[in-house]
Formats: sequence, structure tokens, C-alpha cells
Amino acid sequence: MRTRTLTAIGLAMALAGCEGTYGKEVPVAAQSASTICAGYGIDVGTATYAACVAYQDPRVQSQSVPPYRLDQYNDRVDAQGYRVDSMGHRMAVQSPY
Repeated sequence: MRTRTLTAIGLAMALAGCEGTYGKEVPVAAQSASTICAGYGIDVGTATYAACVAYQDPRVQSQSVPPYRLDQYNDRVDAQGYRVDSMGHRMAVQSPY
């Protein structure tokens, strides 16, 4: 009985350690525009492929760098120092009183 239990536990641990990479996809922001368009199945060198790359290139670049930074209080602020919400819009300035 003890041997069966230890064997079952060992087999379960071995199977749990064999995890594939099929569930771990690269995010779109980390892919190049040509990789995204090739993934759609568009033939390389066609006008449609060139249009796809031209469309995807600004999207990939704009997603890689956020339009804000975090200040010392972990609030999102833009380049001028104003607080912004999650969409990048400036928030109303509140009175300190």
C-alpha cells in the first residue's frame, strides 16, 4: 500500500513538472510588424503585405512605450507632470485644501 501511494505521488509530481510552452504566447507588442502580418497568412512582397506592415508598425511602436511615468507616490503623470488616468487623459487638478 505504501509503495503504491509513493509511486502515485511520484508519478503525479513528474507529470506536473512536464508543462509545455503551448500556453505561453508572445504578446503582440513584443512582435515585429512583419511577424504579425506573416501570421495573418499574407504573402510577403505583395501590396497587401506592405499595407499591413505600414498599418501595424505604428501600433507596435506606440504600445511599447507608455505615455506616462510613475512619480514618487506611484501616480501616473505625463511629460508635463500632470496626473493622468489609465487611458492617458489628464485628470482634474484638485485643491490641496
